[in-house]
Amino acid sequence: MKRKITVFCALLLISATAAFALFVLFSAGYRVNRSASLPGYVYRLTPITVGEPLKHGDCVVIDLKKFHNPVIAQGVERGYVNFREPMLKKIGGVPGEFVALGKNILLVNGEPLSLKVASADSYGGTLSAWPTPLVLSPDCYWLVSDPVRGFDSRYFGPVARFAFTHKAVVIF
Repeated sequence: MKRKITVFCALLLISATAAFALFVLFSAGYRVNRSASLPGYVYRLTPITVGEPLKHGDCVVIDLKKFHNPVIAQGVERGYVNFREPMLKKIGGVPGEFVALGKNILLVNGEPLSLKVASADSYGGTLSAWPTPLVLSPDCYWLVSDPVRGFDSRYFGPVARFAFTHKAVVIF
């Protein structure tokens, strides 16, 4: 009986220690990315300050409550995104840049990015590309994700900077 109590106490102590460590990491801005849209699993989030420059390749967190359009609503409905978890995407185009989508390519200022536009999601639901070509207006960004079927600006369009809450840096 003493052995069972000792094992129980040890497991309780380990669980409490792990919970405390997770709380500390969460408080310090670490988050787990459970989506397949970006590489890596653990990210460090830091708040974006007013006037902080954002550039190609920066990973940002989008507050879906601030950025909401019919395509995002459809993404929530289909389970691509939800309002409880941060949406992380990379910046592929910055204000003033020319963006054009073809069937198998995304051009940003004439530079190709190998991102295809899918006509259907993995469940067979139809997808439509955002209308291009366009020049990104001041304070709007074109967001990309790594996989071919990633849910990004190819489908939901440019995103205004005010919808970004944090920069995210992959830890591992």
